Amino acid sequence: MTRKKASPKRAYLARDDRRLALLNVAAKVVEDKGWQALSMISVAETAAVSRQLVYQHFASVDELMADTMSHLFRSRYENIRGSIGESTVDLAGLVRIVDQQTFDENPARVRALWQMITATYSENVETTRMGVRLRHLLTKLWTPMVMREFKLDESRARAMVWMLHMAFWGAHQLVHDGEINRRTANELFTVMLMRLQGGSTGSTVPTSKNHKKSETS
Repeated sequence: MTRKKASPKRAYLARDDRRLALLNVAAKVVEDKGWQALSMISVAETAAVSRQLVYQHFASVDELMADTMSHLFRSRYENIRGSIGESTVDLAGLVRIVDQQTFDENPARVRALWQMITATYSENVETTRMGVRLRHLLTKLWTPMVMREFKLDESRARAMVWMLHMAFWGAHQLVHDGEINRRTANELFTVMLMRLQGGSTGSTVPTSKNHKKSETS
């Protein structure tokens, strides 16, 4: 009689380590399939664990989603904060840092982050609340520089920071769709910033022939 092969035992992890592992799995689910695919079942199946184990670490889907949002956001926030802290940031520095944080990341993670911090129209109250909170944390990083460069008070500076981020995310979408390349996106964004500031870029807006994807990025 053939003996049934026993299933391999799941490696033991301390509670905090197991929770982090589940958050990494949840992040992968979101990156691969979008936020709408995130659930206790999808995390359990992807991690090859039981739903009961997932529930031991997250009391509800709302908690799982909120914690996954924080998990995805944390590294981006810390990287930007570190970049700002390395030197005095001006408008050119803003373009450089946001460019790196947008185009040098995994495209799937960029999409997930974009959906996350613009989730203010979600029917899920917890998702909306978390999206607004993370947006405020992100804009707060840039507020002092924008206050200085544009001579704005704090509330107006925070609003402008968010508008500028929206513009750059829009540029990322254009690059993703192949309508412009990364270099052109940065040139246009820099021109926009300098004109908003009332200065001069020393160059003209790139012509239509420079918008082709075939250019060197």
